[in-house]
Amino acid sequence: MKNSMSNSDKRLLLIMFLFVVIVGIGYWGVYPQIKNFIKLEKKIENEEVKRSINDQKVSNLLLVEAQCDEYEEKMAKNKERFYDRLSEADIDLMLTSKAIRNQLEAFNLDIQISDLPSERMAYKYAALYNEQAEYKEKIKQDAEEELNSTEKDIEELTSGKKKKKGKEEDEEEVIEDENVDLWGDTETVGLNNDIYAANVMMTLGGDREDLEAFLKEIMESDKEILITSFSWSKYRTQVLKDGAVTVEENPEYNASDLYEVVEMDSLTIAMEIYMCDKDVETTETEE
Repeated sequence: MKNSMSNSDKRLLLIMFLFVVIVGIGYWGVYPQIKNFIKLEKKIENEEVKRSINDQKVSNLLLVEAQCDEYEEKMAKNKERFYDRLSEADIDLMLTSKAIRNQLEAFNLDIQISDLPSERMAYKYAALYNEQAEYKEKIKQDAEEELNSTEKDIEELTSGKKKKKGKEEDEEEVIEDENVDLWGDTETVGLNNDIYAANVMMTLGGDREDLEAFLKEIMESDKEILITSFSWSKYRTQVLKDGAVTVEENPEYNASDLYEVVEMDSLTIAMEIYMCDKDVETTETEE
């Protein structure tokens, strides 16, 4: 038995063959190139955005530098109002010297210095208080936005690494985060502008006038010292009588003839001494 194909069958077979060839070339040859072209266009658009941001940075560089210089000058001027970072021994020496100059006796001195910046707010009805409250609220909102943005970036990066299986292809889709490192190096170098407080509790004894002079000297200090509380009290002590002879001059002395008990004033004062770092550069890097 002999099989034969008609001319119409041959033409149909040729058309089907050409169709398969064209589809194959389109799917395995042209379609991947189109996908790569689309990805390249998106990447070019992202690079254009980054270039635009960098151009803006360059154009604003002189203005930013001028603002930084002005800010540093203001900070240096404001820092003159504060003490340098003092140790407990330094504060002890400073306050004890003030007491001695005012002819006072120091009974008790307790000093506590925190390693964390002070969170002391201004007087509630002062204009500075509202500025501090607004600044703290802004920092809180910025921290929340930063946290949400970080969580979103982590989620996008994690989902971008997952393999996506389609009906017609099985490939790994990689998402490039175009927002990474827009501002350059992550290291921050500069001055530590935080304010630190030393909490001091001190008890002094002596004449009322000398104690008031000491209190006035603290209040009129050119450095930032905040008196949080103070209280007055009395105490008794023995003092040498006027005109009394010493033991060397009269070996057969009677203690009651040399000393007398007097009542003196006592001042207990609580204060905060504010300090800051001056001209000390710090560098923070991720470990």
